[in-house]
Amino acid sequence: MAQIILRNLSDTNRLGHMLAEAVATCGIAALLLRGPLGSGKTTLTRSLVEAMPGGDQAEVGSPSFTLCNYYPTQPPIIHSDLYRSPGSLPDEIAEGLDNPQILSVLEWSEYLPEAEMPQDYLDISLQPCEESRLLTLQAHGPIAAELLRHLRRNWPVDSPDHG
Repeated sequence: MAQIILRNLSDTNRLGHMLAEAVATCGIAALLLRGPLGSGKTTLTRSLVEAMPGGDQAEVGSPSFTLCNYYPTQPPIIHSDLYRSPGSLPDEIAEGLDNPQILSVLEWSEYLPEAEMPQDYLDISLQPCEESRLLTLQAHGPIAAELLRHLRRNWPVDSPDHG
C-alpha cells in the first residue's frame, strides 16, 4: 500500500503520465477508482489517457451517463462508471475486464460485484482534503504490484502531510 498527495492539477497530470509509463513498462492491470463526487476520478483518468499513445485523439469525459467510454489509445482504454449500475455489471464492462489487452478504468468501483473483480488490479482511493487529494493505492496481483513499485520509485509516497 502507498499514499500519494496530489496538491494541484499539475500533480494529477504528473501521476497520470506516470501511470501511463508504468502500464507501458509493467503491463496491464485494471485501475479501480473509489472516491466521493469531485474527488478527481475523471481528472486522473483524463491525465492517464492523454499520456498514452493515441491519447491526443481521445475526448475524455465522465462516463456517468454513457456508462462506458472507449479511447483509441495503445493499449485501448475502457473508462466506466459503476455508480448507476450497483449490483450488476453491463456486458461491455465485464468483457473489458476479461480482456488482458484492454486497460479498464472503473470509477465508483465499490459497486463492482465481488464475483466480477479482476485478477489483477490497482485499487486507487481518492479522498479530498482541505487543499489537496490523498490517494491510497493498493495492489492486487503481480502486475498491479509492479505498477505500484514503479510509482513508488518515481513519486514521494507515504507523505504524512495531507495539506
